[in-house]
Amino acid sequence: MTLMVAYSRTVEGEAALEQGRALAARLAFPVLVFDLKSETRTSDRHLDPPADVGGGDERWFGPAHSAPDPAEDLLDTAQELDVQMIVVGVRRRSPVGKFLMGSQAQRIILGASVPVVAVKTAGGEA
Repeated sequence: MTLMVAYSRTVEGEAALEQGRALAARLAFPVLVFDLKSETRTSDRHLDPPADVGGGDERWFGPAHSAPDPAEDLLDTAQELDVQMIVVGVRRRSPVGKFLMGSQAQRIILGASVPVVAVKTAGGEA
């Protein structure tokens, strides 16, 4: 079984990574990290983790070079790699904000075919 973390360099992304690592350790799942906002878009999608993020034996992925929507690419990658659970950070958004800008977390939660753990930030502002 495998767990995928939807990561971005935000407070929400850091919270998802921290909780995803802890959950994977408890469940003895390997961790795949999908960097939603990676500037490195390659054909094979494998990334080196950022030096300041640390971590262990997890594998990092990023959006494919031609992917217009990182959330959809994450869902496709999760399905291809037979992921059993996705962890994503969430924050509070107004209904108008959701309508106008959408939300990658919302698209992942609604589009996933596996369980999704939504992680709030430590301050409870999610």
